[in-house]
Amino acid sequence: MHPTPHLETVIRDLDRHVARDGWAQPPRLFALVVEQEGVSVVEQAWDSDGEDLIGDLARISWPEDVSGAAVSVQRVLEPDHDVRVTVAALRNQEVGTAIRYRAHDSEEEVAVAPTLMPRLERAVWDTLQVQ
Repeated sequence: MHPTPHLETVIRDLDRHVARDGWAQPPRLFALVVEQEGVSVVEQAWDSDGEDLIGDLARISWPEDVSGAAVSVQRVLEPDHDVRVTVAALRNQEVGTAIRYRAHDSEEEVAVAPTLMPRLERAVWDTLQVQ
């Protein structure tokens, strides 16, 4: 499912928030809670070095009042091609990913779409499933 303009705004805001701290960060995890006035985003303490991100996410579960989750992580696609991806998923299966290239590090160059990182999107969505 494509991200709605509402989820896309949340993803872009998270990307901008994480970008303020520069590059070479550990993965960052966020809980999303949909409220009447919008979405509250709460950063979570998380001890992941990003080496086994899918495995680290598999150990996470959220209480029912958490409507969604997001993760932001830096990856090297090729030498000199660092990217930061910010993936968000809601319980209703709405997902989206922002991708920011280090070589084009500006808000205007950030792309947001679904299925840019399908395994990571699924892993984030899976954290929201009732065990």
